Amino acid sequence: MRGVLNIFLEFIIVYVLIFILNYLFFVRKKTKYNKDKVPIEFFYLVSLYKLDQTKINYKQFIYVTAFINTFIVAFTYIVIYRLLDKWIWQLLFGIVIIILLIIICYGLLGKYYQKRIKKVGKRGK
Repeated sequence: MRGVLNIFLEFIIVYVLIFILNYLFFVRKKTKYNKDKVPIEFFYLVSLYKLDQTKINYKQFIYVTAFINTFIVAFTYIVIYRLLDKWIWQLLFGIVIIILLIIICYGLLGKYYQKRIKKVGKRGK
């Protein structure tokens, strides 16, 4: 049980440190909407889930993607660092985990925005 708590504590510390760095280098600069400097995650979700860009709160979207990206990096780090010893396996398994987490996390976010936009659309009519 102590090992699980140590891993969880390490995950929390890594998550907070990565989020702080992510916030300082990326989030602060992107909170205002600029159609020429929109992050790729925004275009990915809008095109894949056919979302209306005007109905998405851009500032909130930037913060949510910061939390998601931080989770992806921190989770991948913990899994790779704790499970594998050889660097080639760490690299290969890390790429697979990152791809799967991006698909899963952004898929859930896209579904959330689809439902939210439908709910707002029904309320507005």
